[in-house]
Amino acid sequence: MKLQLALDTPDLTHELELAGRVAAYVDLIEAGTPLLIREGIRAVRELRRRHRGRPIVADIKVIDAGEPIAELAFAAGATVVTVLGNASDELIERVVRSAHRYDGQVMADSLTVSDIAARARRLRDLGVTSLCVNRRGFKRAKGLGREERIDQVAELIEGIELPVYLAGGIDEAELALLRELPLAGVIVGAAIANAYSPVAAAKKMRAILDGK
Repeated sequence: MKLQLALDTPDLTHELELAGRVAAYVDLIEAGTPLLIREGIRAVRELRRRHRGRPIVADIKVIDAGEPIAELAFAAGATVVTVLGNASDELIERVVRSAHRYDGQVMADSLTVSDIAARARRLRDLGVTSLCVNRRGFKRAKGLGREERIDQVAELIEGIELPVYLAGGIDEAELALLRELPLAGVIVGAAIANAYSPVAAAKKMRAILDGK
């Protein structure tokens, strides 16, 4: 299972420093949406320059224009560009075309998608290569325990044929349980960035995913 670091604050200097400290323990580095809104494609370019051995994810969540936006990110060095899963099929096809020109990939985000399993099948047919299941879009029952939340994820991703990355409030304690699910990866931001020692937190998460 892969560990994707989400750089989700709009402070490029801070996020570049954080990425540099923990890069050895993560598989993908994501320029998060707030960072991209403030710094633009420069954030992707700077991450690519510093981390040539790591895939860079541009979490643009494309919903409009499509190809021109994806082109900017891929040309700057992004490996993966995100689209909203409920974007039009035509827009997603245009983003996929751009990805093919750069040997890149397209990840769809499940936010606002009502029937994730059904939409995932269509996204796969359109050429999307992975799906981010974003728990911010979940309808959560009050008092749900950790194991019950894991069961909720397991039920949701069952039968989805795209590689699934889970995002949303993942911490070390939950990671040991998530490791047992058929996930391609997890996307972690605050649990690393806000830790007393981001390096120690990233190292521990890497060890959990590696079964150490």
